[in-house]
Amino acid sequence: MVKYIIKRVLLLIPAVLLVCITVFLLMRLIPGSAVDAIVYKYSSIGVEVDEDAVRAQLGLDKPAAIQFFVWFKDVIQGNLGDSLFQNKSVHSILAAELPVTFELGIITIILSTVISIPLGLLCAARQDSGLDIILRVIAIIFLSIPVFWIATMVLVYPAAWWGYAPPADYVGFLENPWKNLQMFLIPALLSALGQVGMQMRLVRTQTLEVMRQDYVRTAWSKGLNERTVLFGYAFRNSMIPTITMIGGSVSSLIGGSVIMENLFNIPGIGKEVVAALSSRDYPLVQGCVIIFAIYVMVINLVVDICYKWADPRVSLE
Repeated sequence: MVKYIIKRVLLLIPAVLLVCITVFLLMRLIPGSAVDAIVYKYSSIGVEVDEDAVRAQLGLDKPAAIQFFVWFKDVIQGNLGDSLFQNKSVHSILAAELPVTFELGIITIILSTVISIPLGLLCAARQDSGLDIILRVIAIIFLSIPVFWIATMVLVYPAAWWGYAPPADYVGFLENPWKNLQMFLIPALLSALGQVGMQMRLVRTQTLEVMRQDYVRTAWSKGLNERTVLFGYAFRNSMIPTITMIGGSVSSLIGGSVIMENLFNIPGIGKEVVAALSSRDYPLVQGCVIIFAIYVMVINLVVDICYKWADPRVSLE
């Protein structure tokens, strides 16, 4: 396994290089530029700005290839650059806002996993019963309704009927855990709905498939109780697809939070990236995408290792 991990870590190098080239090119292909955004910002308050001077100050007057190699050299040294509009380093912005996004994502993953796996096992144990049918219908509803629409309704109707709105001011967990959870629980639960629908159906399907195997029938014939058969035999051997889906959810933890962060005014990195894209803040967008890419690659490696833990028969070599 050590050789496999080293090999995967080494493969990160060309993957990160490819990500750097791609995001650099795509940012330059978007209509408009950071210079246009800066000129517009100052002209809107009646200040005249020399476009050529701004372009030279930002280093955008050089050929694109030179710009890339200058930026990539800094990235290799651990310097992601400075935001063009916030007078802060990209590193400091990520350090302040990534924990917020991770908190939202972690709560979402915990809720979706805690809800979906027991319900999926319950549906498998009570196949084609009334409860199974009702839960499957609910799962399909969760998958069908856009989460942004549900979130909008949750914001609009409680405010109109009861005058309630989720807290809009961020409070750190260590500062006030209860107020912090008040801000995160509702968007995390809404984000988890779609994942609950998918994971519950997957757990049910995979568990039913395993329960038809001969060794499970043998376990039943030995007189083992339902809980032992369900958790000790059926679920354990159906975990590979479930781990894959949960791993995919964890990988999209950052990008999937963009909608909720904007709707619920959560100061996370997803909201920051949307603002940076609209203002063409090249260093901030590029730095965030690199961190996102490395994060996804590491999560995929962890998922592969979890395969080995869930099923010792899996070979990683």
